[in-house]
Amino acid sequence: MLTLSSIHKSYEGKPLLKGISLDLAEGEIISLLGPSGSGKSTLLRIISGLEEAESGDVLWDGMSIASVPSHERKFGLIFQDYALFPHLNVFDNVAFGLKMQKLRKEDIRQRVDEALKQVDLQGFAKRSVTDLSGGEQQRIALARALAPRPRLLMFDEPLGALDRRLREYLLVEIKEILDESGVPAIYVTHDHEEAFALADRILLLHEGLIVQQGTPDELFAHPASAWVEEFLGNRK
Repeated sequence: MLTLSSIHKSYEGKPLLKGISLDLAEGEIISLLGPSGSGKSTLLRIISGLEEAESGDVLWDGMSIASVPSHERKFGLIFQDYALFPHLNVFDNVAFGLKMQKLRKEDIRQRVDEALKQVDLQGFAKRSVTDLSGGEQQRIALARALAPRPRLLMFDEPLGALDRRLREYLLVEIKEILDESGVPAIYVTHDHEEAFALADRILLLHEGLIVQQGTPDELFAHPASAWVEEFLGNRK
């Protein structure tokens, strides 16, 4: 499905991404895990088409999409700040991308109902998003991303503004929704507990390089370096 080939990117004259390559399989959930400044959010923006790599390629099913505009890639992107429209109600927020696709009103309503059911917020369609809790707003953001039936979902530190108890609850919800939908996903976080709870495979970034990748159990049991061991918090 998704393949990145030797992605390079600099920031303020300094290398930020130093030849990142990865593959994402059908239905797989991977986490880009690393400290602030490791390049993980920039990598996500390159995948989404919001930024361009200086060299390297982004491919989908073996075909380059590097020149395809972001809105034509059919990827869903979910941010920490939700990026909901405060002047629109829940229905119109979830329907926004569908209206941009010029779907019929009947199809839009069906897709919105389906997406709200997926995030367990049936009956919220007429609610104002400003009246919702942080957790509810994040689930509406997820519903909006799911409604156009994307071929890839991307999460950029989506739970960073929430308290730990709510984060733990929403992680379970997100995992269940992704497993049920079968949509592959890339989840960016600096929190290894989030990555371990959600991802099938973790790619650990440090100073613009993937320093180790594997399942959560593999990373925890066999850290590749002292830095990895320290970052994951399992120093003996």
